[in-house]
Amino acid sequence: MTLQLMVAAAFGVAGVVALTLAVVHERRMQAHRRDGVSYSAATLRRDGGWRREDLFAPEGLAHQRQASRFGVAGAVLLIAGLIAWMVLGTR
Repeated sequence: MTLQLMVAAAFGVAGVVALTLAVVHERRMQAHRRDGVSYSAATLRRDGGWRREDLFAPEGLAHQRQASRFGVAGAVLLIAGLIAWMVLGTR
């Protein structure tokens, strides 16, 4: 295996793990919707239900923050893997 492949794959795997954790936290967030709030009412909105205490219980909002953190981290790791692939490929 080349250094290019190992570094890019490490970033890629870490990114996929982070994105998987983001989805897990998003699903857990949905489990903490307020009574009477449907999935579509909570998520298919212009604001996406972001930080809405009238839609989610405090536990759901905590999962929402974790999902956001892991989602951003996963995207950054995937982009870093792509950049590493390109930079190490030119050597």
